[in-house]
Amino acid sequence: MKRSAPPALLRHLLLALLSSRDQETVAGDLLEAYGERRSRYGAFRANAWFAMQTASFAPRTAMRAYGRTPVLAGLCCFTAACGCWLGTMSLLLRHGNLLLQESIAGLIVGQALLTLVMLPLRRIAWLRWAAALGAVAILWRGGSALVSMLRGNHSWEGYILIIAFLLVIQAALTWRALLRRQPAIA
Repeated sequence: MKRSAPPALLRHLLLALLSSRDQETVAGDLLEAYGERRSRYGAFRANAWFAMQTASFAPRTAMRAYGRTPVLAGLCCFTAACGCWLGTMSLLLRHGNLLLQESIAGLIVGQALLTLVMLPLRRIAWLRWAAALGAVAILWRGGSALVSMLRGNHSWEGYILIIAFLLVIQAALTWRALLRRQPAIA
């Protein structure tokens, strides 16, 4: 009987979600069950089942990762909300360069969400690299806004100062989380 494997993306995601001690046993059991389901129900239903099994590990893995970095996780949630608020206000008020303001808001939200995804899946190398580049971008954006505000180049707006300061902290905490040793998978 020919046993096919589930899609590579799902296998890599499963390995990233499982703890090191569970990778061999749990993944092996799921792969064996996948082969049986595929021969009985076909590829589509077997892939859907495997995707649901893989997704079932996400909440526990995320809670464990967020428990190790609660300040960063909370900060990312807050800065994502700030980015949404900034984007909404720029659309409603239409002050200045709308494209630039929406790009900044998108950067803030995107990096916050990317960091939240990276924390539980930090064994995926390309995700770590993307989070590292995003952290540099928000460090630059937050730092330049701080410097500009402190030099008096803009009218005093406290919320911009607070968001800029939080972005700098988020970037530093993201780099700290990235530098922690953990085995990587490609």
